[in-house]
Amino acid sequence: MEDFVQRCRGEGCQARASRAEPDKDCYEEGMRVPVSASTCFFTDTGLMALLCRHNCVLWVVNLTSAGEKQHYALALLDRLSKHLPAQMMIGLLYDIGCQLKRSCRKWKFMDDNTLSRIAFAVAVFHAYGHQWPCQIVYHPRKREGFGLSDGEGCERLWSFLKPLIPSLRVSGFNQRLFVLDTQIRHLDSKSLQGFGHWLHRRWIHCQMKKNSALDSLHDLQVDEDMLRVEWKAQVDHQMRPAPRQSRNKAVEVITTVLALEKTLEAQEASIRELEMQLHSGRVPDIVEFNLQLADIRSWRAKTADTLRQCQAVLGTEDKVNLQKMKKDIYLMVRLNALAVKTCIRDRLRQCKFELERLKRSYRATINAEHKLHANTQQSIKRREPGILKLVSTYNGLCSQLRSLICQRQAPPYAIMPHIIPRDGIFLLDVDDDIWQDVGLDNDTMVPPAWLSDDAVRNGIRLQLEVDRCVEEEARLMRERAVIQEWMLAEWGAIRGASNNAGKCSHVFPPSVSCG
Repeated sequence: MEDFVQRCRGEGCQARASRAEPDKDCYEEGMRVPVSASTCFFTDTGLMALLCRHNCVLWVVNLTSAGEKQHYALALLDRLSKHLPAQMMIGLLYDIGCQLKRSCRKWKFMDDNTLSRIAFAVAVFHAYGHQWPCQIVYHPRKREGFGLSDGEGCERLWSFLKPLIPSLRVSGFNQRLFVLDTQIRHLDSKSLQGFGHWLHRRWIHCQMKKNSALDSLHDLQVDEDMLRVEWKAQVDHQMRPAPRQSRNKAVEVITTVLALEKTLEAQEASIRELEMQLHSGRVPDIVEFNLQLADIRSWRAKTADTLRQCQAVLGTEDKVNLQKMKKDIYLMVRLNALAVKTCIRDRLRQCKFELERLKRSYRATINAEHKLHANTQQSIKRREPGILKLVSTYNGLCSQLRSLICQRQAPPYAIMPHIIPRDGIFLLDVDDDIWQDVGLDNDTMVPPAWLSDDAVRNGIRLQLEVDRCVEEEARLMRERAVIQEWMLAEWGAIRGASNNAGKCSHVFPPSVSCG
């Protein structure tokens, strides 16, 4: 499979050399797969597994390279397709499923018929590291067909296999395969025995979510057809490509420069705050602190580089307009609020991926699970005051914008931005307002209902939740029927074997024990 991927990439590079590549979805620094083992010391550097939605392992492959490559995922998909009917649909939840789909289309790893039967999505936990347009399309709570599946079966498998890491690092090749095979078979057998309880828990959870969403929808009294139309309009609007030509291109560049300047100021303030902590000696964990400081400095460098590129495009007249726009009170407050909200999102993502980062920092203390947990809690607690301070700052700016709008010192059709509630801010749910910049963008047209009407916005979220619950209900009912048929077949086989054993017991000599 690796040779096939390299061959496809080699042929595709010549055909696409003269084409401009579109912007691709990117993810946060903390989302990158760490290189946990070197090929200089280990022949096998890791594992990649394919699991069903019931957390049963289907196939496992050895990683023989430093890092996770796409040909491993393609090899697992190829093996799966050989065991399924040609017309069956496949729902794939993968940490970077969006990039895998793009690569399959770009390099022709799969034919169009096979690719049309695979629905790609991003696992729930890792979706927060992707851009918001990517989440709209690939988040399993937004994408049709995935029900309430979260795609985190592999993470649960790694949690069970983690205690084997120290011993398997120094074991032989065949012994390592034997231990992994034995452990995985044990986990699958244990999962199968508890499948009835799993089915019952999922059904209760699904009914609770569905009933709660239906009650809330009934209170809103919004038409279902209208919600579906508004959701489609939201997806079309937020997924549209960036315009390449515009009569107001200079104004857009000036606004971008102003936004980048505010973002740069916020990042520099964060760097100064961290450096003051370092100089005062109030750093309990220097390893984690250095990682955080390096990330912020990297983001600041990227922002400064982008700002220089935008400023180089401006002409003399544009620079004069830039100075005039800096005197616009409403515009400056709005850009300040947008910069602070962007900083809040970055801080929350850091907290979300704190555990993964600490695992890499403390990889030498694999057996000290309690120490890892303690460091994680301390690191998150240290960041909470800073995030809550940013939330207070943002809410204050939102109050200023509301006041300017009420005083008619804002452009026509300006939307009042949503205040971020302090309660539940660290949950970082996919439907939180933190993801959408309502009232902070440059649109001065009449705002659509999905953007400006709170009832419609909440109704869209609840309607999507009901849709996923309905899908989950149908799937659970099919699974219940299958397990009942399987149990009847197993019971029939056992009864048949028992009856045959009683009839054929005379064929054994009396001296031979059947036990």
